Amino acid sequence: METVNKGLEQEFFEEIVNNNFHSPFIELMGYKMIEIGKGEVAIEFNPGKEMLNAIGIVHGGSTAALCDTAMGFAVRSLGKIPTTVEMKINYLLPINLNERVIARGRVIKEGENICVAECEIIKDNKIAVKSIGTYFNLKK
Repeated sequence: METVNKGLEQEFFEEIVNNNFHSPFIELMGYKMIEIGKGEVAIEFNPGKEMLNAIGIVHGGSTAALCDTAMGFAVRSLGKIPTTVEMKINYLLPINLNERVIARGRVIKEGENICVAECEIIKDNKIAVKSIGTYFNLKK
C-alpha cells in the first residue's frame, strides 16, 4: 500500500515517507504510513504476538508509541523537527492480536517552538485510544 499525499510538496512528501519514516523502531513496530498531509497523518498498525501483554491484549506501551509516532509525524509534516515534551493517553478499548487499527494524528496548535497534537487510534470505527502531546521544534 502506498502512502497517499494529501497536499504536501512532492519533494518534502518523499523525504518524510522514504527517509524519515524508515527508522529501526518503526520497522520493528511494523507501522505503515497510509496518508500524510499538512498537520495530519494516518498510520496503520497490525500488532503481532510480540506486542501482547501478560493478559493477552496489546501492551499499552505499544499503542502509546503509535500515538507518539502519529503525533510526531503530524508535526513533522509542518516542516518542523519534533521531539516529545509530554504526552497524555487514555485507553478506551483493548486492542487484540492481529487487530488492524489506524492512528490518526493531527496538530491542534502550531507554534514556532512548541506544537500540540492529538491522536486517536481507531478500531472497528470506534476510538480505542485517545492521546494529546506537546512537541518541541529542534529545527532552528
